[in-house]
Amino acid sequence: MKNFANLIFIIIPTLFYCQYNNDSLSIDEVINLVVTNTEKAKNIESAYQIRNIDFENYKKSFLPQIFMTANLPYQRSIQEVIQFNGSTSLVERNFLSPTINFTTKQIVPFTGGEISLTNSIAMNNDLQNKITNYSSNWVSLTYSQTINGFNQYKWDKRKYFYTRKLDEINHKKDVAKLKTEAAQLFFDGYILQKKIELTKNNILKTQSLLAQFEEKEKLGRALEIDVNQVSITINQLSQKMESDSFDLSMLISKLKNLLNLNERKELYFKTVDDFDLIIDKEALISSFLEKSYENEAKLQLLIADEKIDKTKKDGAVNFFVQLGIGLNSSAAELENLYNKPIQKQALSVGAYIPLLNWGILENKKKMAELEKSILERELKQTKFDVTQQAENLYYYIENLNDQINLSKKEYELQTAANELLFNLLTYGKKTVYEYKNQLFEYEKSFLNYNELLTSKYILKMKFNEIFLE
Repeated sequence: MKNFANLIFIIIPTLFYCQYNNDSLSIDEVINLVVTNTEKAKNIESAYQIRNIDFENYKKSFLPQIFMTANLPYQRSIQEVIQFNGSTSLVERNFLSPTINFTTKQIVPFTGGEISLTNSIAMNNDLQNKITNYSSNWVSLTYSQTINGFNQYKWDKRKYFYTRKLDEINHKKDVAKLKTEAAQLFFDGYILQKKIELTKNNILKTQSLLAQFEEKEKLGRALEIDVNQVSITINQLSQKMESDSFDLSMLISKLKNLLNLNERKELYFKTVDDFDLIIDKEALISSFLEKSYENEAKLQLLIADEKIDKTKKDGAVNFFVQLGIGLNSSAAELENLYNKPIQKQALSVGAYIPLLNWGILENKKKMAELEKSILERELKQTKFDVTQQAENLYYYIENLNDQINLSKKEYELQTAANELLFNLLTYGKKTVYEYKNQLFEYEKSFLNYNELLTSKYILKMKFNEIFLE
């Protein structure tokens, strides 16, 4: 009995020391850490920044683009020249003809045309005869346009409208999934921690019972088999606690790695209390459809329409027009180059007429239309499935709340039964076997209640993902 009392004085302070000298973490702190202090969160933000930069580049592609080209060609040749006396001789010719061009291009997204503005200056230098000429394209303005052709810019603009929405939705979903991953690890550790605490309490209680049975055995009021059964129960509980403690240490290591925590202290998970979870059914279905179906469906249909439009335009007669106007000049000396320009205009009209393609282009159009019809049927089924998932999720909430209420009542009854059976065992009214079974039934109800609570919190995280909160 004295040894048991010493054990109590050792274990209880140890439990308090472990709990209050470890790093305590609440579920809210874990979620905050995972979005601010982890490599995964940084990767999510970097991926979102890449999509934002890509969209900025898309918008800037419609702004005027200016670039310069410069060439410095050198040409050497040997020509045969007939002299006045009829003889021939070989003459070396050397030319240096540098040019500089400035070009400005502007896309017209609405029509799919392009405006081009060009300025250039060139020098033609005959090195052998020391003759130099200059020429300049003061300005050359051209407009190119396809009539009845496929306009890629128009379709890209419409697609980017939904792409941007999906980028924002997917970014928030990625963050929500990361939070859920961290929360799941927290609750896995929380359940193990609760199991260990409960097992420790059961060990203490059973050790107290063992001490009583040992005293009774000395007085001839208890059988040796009862003492042995209590000892076996303690041994089984100790093995269980050892296994759970190892699993908890592995899980804490995994959580620390996710949260980027380098402290050597063990983590203690703060208690999670029950909370109300009330969701409007219609709001849930509406948000589920918007975030998980509508934008993606509209984008896919738009891509299908784009493909149909392209196959139609590829198989039809297409006209193209190019208009141009410019000012040019040339001079033997650079200072006279811009004295008097020469104006020029240009008009070019062309056509693309498919004459014989054996029906390939028409078949491509039919294929694109059939693909769209398949897509529409698939999207209809997807919409039904998504709606069904939202409804099932709503009814699962109600079922989960009922399970938690029943589990809580069972846990309270098991607690009372556990204390009653312990007292009856001390008076010899119950067997050790019945006590052992009651211990595990009590643990089962305790864990079931806590596991349902954690499932409810994970469900709350799922709703945050659906509503993008």
